[in-house]
Amino acid sequence: MYNVFGATTIGGHMVTAAHLMGVQCDYKAMQSDDEREVWRSMVRYNPLSEESECGEGSEWTEGIEAESAQPPACLPEKPYNSLEERSLHSLGYASLDEWPAAEGTQGRADKPPLYDLMMTLVRKRLKTNTTITIGESCLHAHLIVLQCYSGLFCDIGSNTLNVELPADWVTPRALRLIYEWMIVDGPRLSRLGLLEVLRAASFLRIVQLERQCDHCLAHGITEESAVMLYLEARLLRMERAHRSQLQRVGRFFLTLVASQEFLQLPLRALLLLLSSNGICVNSELEVFMSAVRWLNFDWPKRRLNVAQLIACVRFALVPPWLLIRLHDRQSQYVELKRIITLPEVLQRLHDGIGYTTTRLCYGADRDAFLQHLERTGMQPPQQRSWIYDGQCCYHHRLHCHIAEEFTYDTFLNYLNCLQRQHMNYWQTLEPVDASELCLSCQKEQTKSIQS
Repeated sequence: MYNVFGATTIGGHMVTAAHLMGVQCDYKAMQSDDEREVWRSMVRYNPLSEESECGEGSEWTEGIEAESAQPPACLPEKPYNSLEERSLHSLGYASLDEWPAAEGTQGRADKPPLYDLMMTLVRKRLKTNTTITIGESCLHAHLIVLQCYSGLFCDIGSNTLNVELPADWVTPRALRLIYEWMIVDGPRLSRLGLLEVLRAASFLRIVQLERQCDHCLAHGITEESAVMLYLEARLLRMERAHRSQLQRVGRFFLTLVASQEFLQLPLRALLLLLSSNGICVNSELEVFMSAVRWLNFDWPKRRLNVAQLIACVRFALVPPWLLIRLHDRQSQYVELKRIITLPEVLQRLHDGIGYTTTRLCYGADRDAFLQHLERTGMQPPQQRSWIYDGQCCYHHRLHCHIAEEFTYDTFLNYLNCLQRQHMNYWQTLEPVDASELCLSCQKEQTKSIQS
C-alpha cells in the first residue's frame, strides 16, 4: 500500500500530491513564462496527473481502489473524545460573597454616604421642588423636609409645587427661621423672631417646635428680655397670650417706667405689672408715682381707671409720715392733686396710715399684732422686691440723718437720671439688704467738704 499523497522530487525538492493539487489551482494565476515552465515540470512527474509521463494514471487508480476495499486495520472501539463535560460551578467555583481582606480594601474608592449627599442638596437648596409664597416673598424648599415636621404640609400632598401662606400667620422671616431649624442638626432657636416662629409653628402644626418655643419662653426670658418680648407680642397682635411676661420685669421696672413704652401700656397689662411682687423698687411710693405718670399721660380718657390702679398700690408698706406728707404737701402739683383728692384714693391713704400706725404701736410684739389683724379682718400686704440705687436721691438708709422729701418732681428727676445711664445700668441695682452703706450720704458729705 502506498500513500496517495505520495511525494516526488522535483528539482531536488520534495513535492507531495497535495502541493501539486494546490499548485494546479493556482496555475492560471501565474503571469510569467518561467512560472508556467515550472508548473509543467511538476505535472509531468505527478503520478496522479493525466499529463504525467507515467501514462493515464491507471496503476495509481487501481492501487487506490484496492486499498479502499480493505477494512481499516486498527479503528478505536471508543470515541476519540472521552472527556466528561463539566461546568465550573460543578467543579466548586462560585462568585465571592466578600472581598478578600487583603485585596478588597486596597485601592478602593470611598463612596460618600447617602445622608451627606442628601443634606448637601437640602442645605444648599439644590433641586428644590416646592415654592412657598408669602406676600411678595418666595422660599424655594424641598417638600419632603417640610412634610417631616409640618402637619399642614403633610395634608397638602406630594404633588403640590406651589403653596401660598397667609402673612398674618406666617411671616417670611419666621418661615426662613423655621426651615433653617428643620435642616440644621441642632435644635437651637434664635431669640430674634421667637414669637413669629411660635405663631407660624402653630399655624403649620409643628408640634416639636411649639414645645421648644414654649420652653424658651418659660425658662430663658427675664427682666429686660421679658419686656422686649412683650412689646414684640403687641406688634404681632399676641399681647394677650404673652402679657404675663411683664411679671418677670424685676430690676428693669424703673427703667421701663422711664420709657415712652410704659405710657402706652394697655390698662390690663399695667394692672398686672403693678400688682406683681417681682417688680424691684426703692419705695412703694414709686409704684404710686408710676401710676400717676401713666394716668396723666392721657388724663381725660384714663381718669376712669384711677380706682383700679390705686388698688394696686400697697400703702401699708409706706411709713405713715410719708403718707401724711403725700396727703398734705402735694396739692401744689396738679398731676397729684386731681388724683389724691378723689374719695377712693383718700380712703386708701387713710387705710394705709391706720395699718402702719397700728404696726408701730405693737412694736416688736409681732404675735399681738397678728392677733389684732385677725380680729379686725385686716390682711398684711405682700412685700415687693426692695432694691437700693445709689443714684436715687430720696433713698437713704434707716441710720442716715440726711433725708430728702419724696415728691413727684424728685421722682421725675430720678427717671431722667435713669435715662442718662448706660443701657445695662439696671443690672447694677442691688438688694436693699446687700449693704449698709449709703451712697447718697457719701455724696452729700463730699459736697459739704468741697464747699
